[in-house]
Amino acid sequence: MLKKFAKLWFLLASSSLLYISNSNAVATLPADITRCRPGDTECIVRTSINVVRKYASSGYAAAAFPVIEPFRLKRLDISDGRGGSLSLKLNFRDVDVLGLSGVNFQRAVGFDKDPSSSKFELYGDLPKMVIRGKYTADGRILILPIRGEGDADITLDRPKFSVKFKPNLINKNGKTYLMVDKLKVLLEPRKTFVKLTNLFNGDQTLSSHMNQFLNENWFEIWSELQPSVQVAIAEIMKSILTNMFKRFAYDDIFEV
Repeated sequence: MLKKFAKLWFLLASSSLLYISNSNAVATLPADITRCRPGDTECIVRTSINVVRKYASSGYAAAAFPVIEPFRLKRLDISDGRGGSLSLKLNFRDVDVLGLSGVNFQRAVGFDKDPSSSKFELYGDLPKMVIRGKYTADGRILILPIRGEGDADITLDRPKFSVKFKPNLINKNGKTYLMVDKLKVLLEPRKTFVKLTNLFNGDQTLSSHMNQFLNENWFEIWSELQPSVQVAIAEIMKSILTNMFKRFAYDDIFEV
């Protein structure tokens, strides 16, 4: 009995030590991902594009990089009906955001050795971005009522974008980790296309006319939707960066 108890105690103690050791382990970037020097924005742009191209559809857990093609969300609200010419509650569920794998980072600013004083900015474009899912809509556009529930596609054609964020710094185990605090996204598509099925209780004529109206007046519609769409995309970017910065210390991301 004493031998069995001693063996059990040894196993439990060993497991506890292994858990403590692993929980304090410092994560390092996988060897196949280039570590850039701080402030080397050309390298940062190149590496970012390579990671997206290679792992967009599969993700890369060891690098804390999620599947982004498609990027799936349970829920997405892209308008809060604040008034003006558009007063619309447009809510999505079971959403796929498609097209992020085609991202072309063109320029980065900052990412310096000292994150407390550095800028963090990325600029680029996409061939297209599609927001697809089940929707419910209720409100008005100009003087026209709009309501329905069905399938939705909102396509942004060749959007240019910028991402800017300001991190908070956390010291842990003698290393500096970033926590993404304020992050802003700016999206400027060349055009948008909207398709909402089953508007007005399935009235095909009214539905067709409303979709036509939305696309003919895309610039005005986009001007109203833009703030809430940008907030939604910013939340996606923030979640991706937050997971990475939780896993890797800032110093371990770069080649010092």
